[in-house]
Amino acid sequence: MTGMPDRLDPDLVRRAANPPLRIGRGLLPATLRALPRGWSLVTQVEPLAHLDPALLETAGATTHVVDSLAVDALDRLVAELPPGNAPVVGLGGGIALDAAKWCAWRTGRPLVLVPGVVSVDAAVTNTVAVREAGGVVYRGFVVADAIVLDPDLVTRAPARLNRAGVGDLLSIHTGLQDWRLGAAAGTIAFDDEIAGTAAAVLDRVEALAPEIGAVSDAGLDGVLRAYAEVNALCLRAGHSGPEEGSEHYFGYHLEQVAGRSFVHGELIGLGTVLMAALQGNDPDRPRRILAASRVDWSPAALGVDRAAVREALAGLPAFVRAQGLPHSVIEHADLGPAAVDALLVRVLDPAPHPTLA
Repeated sequence: MTGMPDRLDPDLVRRAANPPLRIGRGLLPATLRALPRGWSLVTQVEPLAHLDPALLETAGATTHVVDSLAVDALDRLVAELPPGNAPVVGLGGGIALDAAKWCAWRTGRPLVLVPGVVSVDAAVTNTVAVREAGGVVYRGFVVADAIVLDPDLVTRAPARLNRAGVGDLLSIHTGLQDWRLGAAAGTIAFDDEIAGTAAAVLDRVEALAPEIGAVSDAGLDGVLRAYAEVNALCLRAGHSGPEEGSEHYFGYHLEQVAGRSFVHGELIGLGTVLMAALQGNDPDRPRRILAASRVDWSPAALGVDRAAVREALAGLPAFVRAQGLPHSVIEHADLGPAAVDALLVRVLDPAPHPTLA
């Protein structure tokens, strides 16, 4: 959520802070049948395969499969939408949801978001995470008219992806510490009440971690509601300090170094443990939560070698400056070659990653 627009309509912000969540089995087909004819589906290959084609045919819906959040690709998608003002439905992971949000923001159409997994918080956030100039930037502001979580759909996705949803909540641990560092440096104001509420969300997530690992309905429900609560806190703060900091910056840079994306929650899990160690901020806690959630955050699970992780860490100060990212531990830390190697030994050599079914 970094980079939220200034001077938002207060009514829009109020709606965004109270998102219309609909959670329950069988809700997806019922929701789609109730939409006016001619709606547009923005989706990905995998969730589309789990959708009854009759739901599209009888509604006269158009289907748009997306695989990129580059601005030019998103603008082409907008140009492909049929004329009129029928709703846009985003169904899938973060790419599909953010692409649908872009369409609704650019056209003013009604928006329905249907997460195909709970691996990221895109269903409840309001800005669009687009790829631009080698990094991630946030554009626009849009509020969904409905957010539908149907476990019948979500549990068809690989369990690994749903478990990874804990990553965008675990980042509260390091995000709050970076926010404090920014406040101490005079770059931002700190709000004890918002920070305390965010910390309480993380406490509940830790208690819920076994359900997240089991991919139970309670775990899915808890993750989505926690996402929504954290998004409301970020709206109150006016920035994403309650849940985003150096762990996300590391993740963005590792993607740039590797030239590809990763399972977001696993990537942020790795970043959170690394940055917590760099902060001196109880790195054992994110380890415990990830283990209880059955998330393997190791470089091997991400399919990346230690050399790439080392390069991403060593280049973080320059990356943060180039991207204009908010103040964090990266401004204070020694990320020279010897220090990076020592950090990797501390974090990665204990082999703390769970054996997953």
